Amino acid sequence: MIGQFGRFGRPGRPRPTSLQAPETDRREGVQPGWRRHVTMKNTLLVALLVVAAFLFTLRQGFFLASPSVQPGEWHDRSVSVPEFILPDLGGTPIRLSDHRGKVVLLNFWATWCPPCRAEMPSMETLYQVYRGRGLAILAISNDVSGKSAVEPFVRERGLTFPILLNPEGDVFAQYGVRGLPTSYLVDRRGRVVSAEIGARDWSSGAARETVERLLPEE
Repeated sequence: MIGQFGRFGRPGRPRPTSLQAPETDRREGVQPGWRRHVTMKNTLLVALLVVAAFLFTLRQGFFLASPSVQPGEWHDRSVSVPEFILPDLGGTPIRLSDHRGKVVLLNFWATWCPPCRAEMPSMETLYQVYRGRGLAILAISNDVSGKSAVEPFVRERGLTFPILLNPEGDVFAQYGVRGLPTSYLVDRRGRVVSAEIGARDWSSGAARETVERLLPEE
């Protein structure tokens, strides 16, 4: 006999269904199992979206990280940068070896690259501070339109460091550039100190300290 208490509950208490939370769950504030599962999935999805958005904005240059190298961290400077000759915006051929004896920041970029554009002001700031003390910046553009695309960009932003043109991309290939921007910080003897892929804040305290450590070297 089933009896006055019914099959599963006390008198007057309806049996919970799959769409109705038990009274104990509602009373004690406990989420039903399916709702807890959905909430956890939503939280995970939101977290993944936030991480993806941060990485995207970082890659696009909205947040500029300092160069990865820190003063005193370099130990093996055995890689020397290869020579090249490229024209500047005025058509004058510029050799990398013309700047031997200086600390050189080689920057590979293009006008259509958002993170490249984002880091340019910090490069200009660094150049203005140290150009008289032995720092050179050579920014090599891969724009296929060459001067017609690059010159208005440079003029609009008031950039004063040398801009070189390489629409054919042979120097990019020579340096193994795989992403833009890519930068190489080179010491006075032509050896690579740091290779940076992605936009950097070249006017940061860490960047300036690194340059300060390199300038006195022979």
